[in-house]
Amino acid sequence: MKTKPKPKPSPDFEAGHPLSQPSKFRYVPLVVCLLLILNLFATCNNSKTSQMAAKNQPYVYIEKPDGTTLRAEPVESLYRSDPVIAKFAEDWLKLAYTWKNTPEKGKASVSERGVDFPYQFSAASLAIEPGYREAYMALTAHKYQREFPFTNYITGQRQSYVRIYDGSKVQQVDKGVWDVSVVATRTHASGDSILAHEIFNHVIRVRAIKPSAPDKKLWGDRDTQLGRLLNNLQTDGLQVIQVNEF
Repeated sequence: MKTKPKPKPSPDFEAGHPLSQPSKFRYVPLVVCLLLILNLFATCNNSKTSQMAAKNQPYVYIEKPDGTTLRAEPVESLYRSDPVIAKFAEDWLKLAYTWKNTPEKGKASVSERGVDFPYQFSAASLAIEPGYREAYMALTAHKYQREFPFTNYITGQRQSYVRIYDGSKVQQVDKGVWDVSVVATRTHASGDSILAHEIFNHVIRVRAIKPSAPDKKLWGDRDTQLGRLLNNLQTDGLQVIQVNEF
């Protein structure tokens, strides 16, 4: 006996059935996507606006460690003004080669790689790029070992003084790199007696580096004059990368 196949349920619903009504949420994904796009556009626009505002801002405020506030003009991170660059080179040259006082603290010499250097020269050498620093120190020791040996200055038998003449010239050779031509003389003495005058013209190449914050550990002892001079050099955000005479 044949059985009649059961009729398949119809996917259609009668009018008035809840499932036969159009979905109220079929446009939700489209609305969400549209909101995301609008939010992304607004974020990008705000970012550009902030960048333009920062770029066009005529000055910024800087708070010093003592709580006082200074107003300064924003500049590029590698920017250094010519007076700052020239003063850095001149101060470094005087600091490195003026050997006339016994140290306020510590020894009068610093031993490196088997050579005793005057403490002022050794301290100033910290402003030189590592690698080139060691080579430059060795070259200087070789230069002076015959007529002006370091020992005479370390013991105080002799003194040396550097005089800087006005008109140091600053020339930019690359982004964040400058050559400073310094015209100078160096006098070697023993007490009140002048032993020799040395033509001491130099071209000092420096480059911009990240300045050290005053509250960080800096070169030298802050309680000594030499240490304070070294601190000032380090906060200028400059480094010696080459030294030549002319």
